[in-house]
Amino acid sequence: MIKIIFFDIDGTLRPFETGRIPDSAKLAIKRAQRAGILCAIATGRHWMEIYGERLIEELFFDAYVTLDGEFCYVLPHAPRSAAQIPLRDPSFRFDLRAEERLAPEMDPRLGDIVQKIPLPTEQVMAVLRLAERERFPVLIQEERRIYANLVNEELLRCLYEIRNDIVPPVLPIREAAENPVYMLIPVLSYEESLKIPPLIPDCQLVRWSDGRSFDLTKKGINKSSGIDAVLRHLRLSRSEAAAIGDGWNDIDMLSRVGLGIAMGNAKPECREAADRICPPILEDGLAHAVDWILQRNREERAQKEG
Repeated sequence: MIKIIFFDIDGTLRPFETGRIPDSAKLAIKRAQRAGILCAIATGRHWMEIYGERLIEELFFDAYVTLDGEFCYVLPHAPRSAAQIPLRDPSFRFDLRAEERLAPEMDPRLGDIVQKIPLPTEQVMAVLRLAERERFPVLIQEERRIYANLVNEELLRCLYEIRNDIVPPVLPIREAAENPVYMLIPVLSYEESLKIPPLIPDCQLVRWSDGRSFDLTKKGINKSSGIDAVLRHLRLSRSEAAAIGDGWNDIDMLSRVGLGIAMGNAKPECREAADRICPPILEDGLAHAVDWILQRNREERAQKEG
């Protein structure tokens, strides 16, 4: 019986083409919640991006696996309504370090952080010094702040491709030596990226799309390890979890949960790792996947009762 579903965001919940979650997907998630299934996010995104860009709109989720598993938390279960979601602050600039600044519906401070793994500072600084010499941008992601070493046309293009209209502030790289960093996102070509691995023996570069950006995370940490942390906290097993995704960084989680579903628009390697393939996102694929899980649960329940 599936008791929790983990959803990727980009390309799964939210089409790149429109930047908006289809109404059919929203209704399907609400059907799952009414059926008693917990709903969670599993993404390479930072939770402040999700909040600042209103990526999940009026939907609520019980847990968040963010930064490809580097930072994960579970929120208290309570009835909530769309009226509780504040309008986005137009001055929002990826800095919520001040105690009084909260993202009410999804702030980690409101729940339990179940996995939090900073990158080794010396390896972070080695990559940032390379970025300064070679003049390529890097997004630097702390727990409650996101900034860049520089902003150029390539970074702006990457932000545009994922429908992100908030440009992070530019700060000196010495800031990264003073606070824990949970992910770096270097923006450069694959050929240029080959200079990075020798600098990061304890980390890995994860390519999640066809673009020129990579997620730099700790070795052994991925969406699957983040899901495991959430499941331990909730006292659930992998067999009770489903995951839906489309990208290269979803392959591990689809292959390790009880039920892995790939979108019809997923990368070929992602589809190969899945137990089931649903229609593409723009053909109500997410709703199809959720409704199939609900029907599967009903059939399993009927078998037990029969």
